[in-house]
Amino acid sequence: MQPRDLVSAVVRTSPVVATEQLGNPREHAFARALAPQLGKALHGEVLARMSDGSFVVKVANVAARMQLPAGTQVGADVPLTLVSVHPRPTFQVGAGSGATALFSEAGLPLPEGADPSKAPLAMREGGAAAGVGRTSALLQAAAAGAGAGALPGEMQANDTTLSQAGKTIGGVLGAALKAETPMTSVVGRVPLVATQGADAISIARGLEQAVGKSGLFYESHVAEWAQGARAIAELQSEPQQQLARDGVRQLPLDPSTAQFINLQLSTQEQAQLTWQGNLWPGQPMQLEVARDTREGHQGADEADTPWHGRLRLRFPQLGELDARLTLTGGRLQVQFAAGSEASAEVLRRHMGSLAGALDAAGTELAGFEVRAGGLEAAPGPASATQEPAG
Repeated sequence: MQPRDLVSAVVRTSPVVATEQLGNPREHAFARALAPQLGKALHGEVLARMSDGSFVVKVANVAARMQLPAGTQVGADVPLTLVSVHPRPTFQVGAGSGATALFSEAGLPLPEGADPSKAPLAMREGGAAAGVGRTSALLQAAAAGAGAGALPGEMQANDTTLSQAGKTIGGVLGAALKAETPMTSVVGRVPLVATQGADAISIARGLEQAVGKSGLFYESHVAEWAQGARAIAELQSEPQQQLARDGVRQLPLDPSTAQFINLQLSTQEQAQLTWQGNLWPGQPMQLEVARDTREGHQGADEADTPWHGRLRLRFPQLGELDARLTLTGGRLQVQFAAGSEASAEVLRRHMGSLAGALDAAGTELAGFEVRAGGLEAAPGPASATQEPAG
């Protein structure tokens, strides 16, 4: 839904894992502590240099470990701007811009004796952080008036410039922030299948159509059409085309348009895709899908990369069901939370049927757990405590 003059090269978005499902509590607390500083220019005090060449820097009263330019001295004051919190806090270092900008990931200081090679941090030059998702925090700050005039010390107005496209996107994000209720998921307008009892293939096809034609990936689809990889007829059912046919002009600063653009950017930045609607008429469903990008999984082969999902349903007989799933290399772990012990027992009795259906589809049920109550206290996504028989 982005205006045409904002789109130069559109690539397909790859869903990744929701942040609440990744890392450990200390990493989550670290990200939360830094989150209020998103988009702000800060000063970092260099406290120490580590044996691997990284530094411990005090920024916003938080001690963070990060890579800094060669020659940085302990005790130095380093201008920093927090440009991203997920998947790992990332700062712009110094006052460079464009191709001269430096971006450094930040992590918790390592415990004494820990191996730095198992928790690497990256420093990138401008181009790597130039994607709209990663720099959206800076654009929001600029749109909100926290631009050059608000920068401290030596970071003067001529140190930071935004292109016209950047300024426009910043305005869009500012308009989205004014909404009382943020748009956080794709909303299905029609049920995935027409009637109860549809087979898994029909449900999967319906979900694919619902997400694919939601408009969330419209720019990617237009790029594919321009390259001859997608028929124009496939674009006609997406919201942007429907509005155009109805003569509706999509203004970037219109709240509804801005909200949807913000959702597109958030999908890239937060690395999470959420869909909610009806599975069949009268049967609500919410689905989250994400790809694991923790250290050790980044750059891994597609077959070895874990995918996480969360499915929430409420059935007349079983009540509320909350399922968390982890799929890795054709092996699926499932963790159910049922609304009652009776419902949990029904699910346990049918574990064999689930395993058989998955096996027929070429997927191994590697772990299965059912508990009565919520999953909030469950350790990690889909931790397997019961191995299916034979």
